This record gives sequence, C-alpha cells and structure tokens, in this order.
Amino acid sequence: VGTTIYPGMQFTAVFLKNYVFGESMTLNDICCYIPAWFGVMATILVGCIAYETSLSVNSGGTLIGVAVDALKGKYTKSNNMTSKSVTKRFFGFESPAVECAVFAMGFMGVVPAHLMRSVGGGYDNESVAVTAMSLTFYLWLRSLRNGEKYNYLFGILAGLAYFYMAAAWGGYIFVLNMIGAHAAFLVLMGRFSTNVYLSYTLFYAVGTVLAIQIPVVGWSPLKSLEQLPACAVFVGYQLLYYCEGMRKKNKWGRKEAWKFRIQVFGAAAVLGTMFIMAVTPKGYFGPISSRV
Repeated sequence: VGTTIYPGMQFTAVFLKNYVFGESMTLNDICCYIPAWFGVMATILVGCIAYETSLSVNSGGTLIGVAVDALKGKYTKSNNMTSKSVTKRFFGFESPAVECAVFAMGFMGVVPAHLMRSVGGGYDNESVAVTAMSLTFYLWLRSLRNGEKYNYLFGILAGLAYFYMAAAWGGYIFVLNMIGAHAAFLVLMGRFSTNVYLSYTLFYAVGTVLAIQIPVVGWSPLKSLEQLPACAVFVGYQLLYYCEGMRKKNKWGRKEAWKFRIQVFGAAAVLGTMFIMAVTPKGYFGPISSRV
C-alpha cells in the first residue's frame, strides 16, 4: 500500500496526533476535523495570494508596458513595477491590498468544490492538498516580490510546500506546470532577473529532489511527458542565466547577445534531440496520464 498511495494525508493526521494533540483527541476525531481545519487554512492562503499580488510593489506595471519593453529587447525595471499611488495602512496591512484579500477569502469560502472538501468527516486527499497547493502558489509569488534582496529564499519554502503537495495528491502535476508556465511567461514578458532565476531554480531543485523520494511519485518528474515542460523551463533558465552572465561580462550589445543566445540554445537543442532519440526506444518517457 505504501508504494501506491499518496501518504501526505495520513502522515498529517499522525503528526497532529503525536505532536500537537496527544491524548486530548483520538486519531479518528482528528481525521474528521482535518477537512475543516485545512479548509480554513486554504481560504486564508487564498487571501494571502490576493494580498501579495495586490501590493503596490507588485501591481504598478501594466501588461502593455511590459510587452513593449519585451519587444524592445530590454527587461522591465523593478521600479517600473511599483505603483506610484498613495497607499494606506490598516492594522499594519497595506490598503487596498487587504480589501482584495478579504474579498478573495469570501469567494473561496463559498466555492462549491472547496466546500465539498472542507466538510467535517470528509477525509480525502484533497482535504489537505488544496491547502498545500495554495501554500505553494503563495510562497512562489512571495519569492518574486519586488524591492527585497533575499526574497528568492522563499523559493526554497515553495519547494518544500510542493513536496507536501506531491505527497498529498496526484494533482501536484498541475502545481508544477502552473509555476513552470508562469516562469516561462516571465521570460517572454522581459521580467527575467537574477531574483526570478534563483526563485525558480531553488523551487524546482528542492521540490523535485524531495518529490522523487515519494514512492508513488518516483522518477516521474524527470520521465513523465506532462511534467517535462517544467524541467525544460528549468534547463532553459540555466542557459539563459549563463547567456546573461556572458553578456554582462563582455559588455555585448543587443545583436551580439542574441547571436550568442541562439548559439547556446541551438547547441542545447541539438544535444537534447540526441538524448531524446537515444532514450525513447528504451521506454524512458512515461505516457500522459489523466492529470493533464
């Protein structure tokens, strides 16, 4: 059984029994209350996501402005992504971000799918997985906050949250692909930076190394066709960061920088194609599952 199920929910219940409640609650009661407890936490985390994305340091730029910068071949400066509007404080929280968080929690609290998985006694994988998913998304967004020097360290915490998600539910594939797609989109929109690079690198490295320790997951993050796009983004980030380092070191202009990028990514594409052709006949890649 241990190699065919996602053990996160069971480990959570036993941890709460042994290290939080002890003899004050039975394991059966804890299992019954877990959906309600984690449903509350998931709702709060959705509010945290709304709050993070609505902060003035993260909501100053416009999609058109970022797209124009990308077409010009330059990165959008962090200062341009900070809102110039006057903000107020409400019990220490920034307004109007805190209002967005409250409304987001209100909407999450009445979503039928969320209510189904947060009813007392509904002990199911999704009961803890929704919380793990929300926590992973929040920590990923937190690692990208503008104006902070070491916020990329939240990428490590996002990787740990992703590990918990992978241990709890097969829907971890959705989380991995969503963050990978967001990281790729940031590059296309000219938002690539050292902070973004470190955030995604730490998230993917920590999360993948831990996820493959789960028996039911195994090596699928590096073999499954539906999880390889995130791996491709990870490799692309390493190549792009190398190209950016060479550009700054040699003080290349736009033309020289693009020429070098084409050479590096072209060589990587050739090596990647050769690797795929070599391992595919041996059955290395797994099939696409219903989680897509």
